[in-house]
Amino acid sequence: MNRPDITELLGRRLTENADRLYRLAFRYVKNEEDAMDIVQDAACKVLQYRDKIRQPEYIDTLLYRVTVNAALDFLRRHKRESVGLPAVEGGREDDHGDLYALDLLDVLDEKSRAIVILRFFEDRTLAEIADIMQMNLNTVKTRLYAALRTLRRELDKSGR
Repeated sequence: MNRPDITELLGRRLTENADRLYRLAFRYVKNEEDAMDIVQDAACKVLQYRDKIRQPEYIDTLLYRVTVNAALDFLRRHKRESVGLPAVEGGREDDHGDLYALDLLDVLDEKSRAIVILRFFEDRTLAEIADIMQMNLNTVKTRLYAALRTLRRELDKSGR
């Protein structure tokens, strides 16, 4: 596939997956503007490195991987930047109803949270998740089941 074709294919796949990528990013940052920034960042990175794409059939997997990594990078940067800053009053929380399930995911480490989000919120198979996370399939399974046990304990503690 020549480069103009890969650019066109990337543009089409980005457009088709924009809502899914946004939802994925939103599940990490729980803020509309930040989620849009993450998706834009991911799209720029994928387009910037389009010459390195050797297997166009894995573009969707690549888009998810880059979006997850961009969200994790954002969270790491935000965590460092927010240390020692005074609280801002008068800010407006995003209103998306009961986000308890998403808040519950905060008890998990980053990789386990990504696996749970991809599996249950994005309906990805374990094999796809292994590709996206660049992990062994058995590692994904182990992390998923350990994360589910942790979430079950948290739910039992909270009484919900």
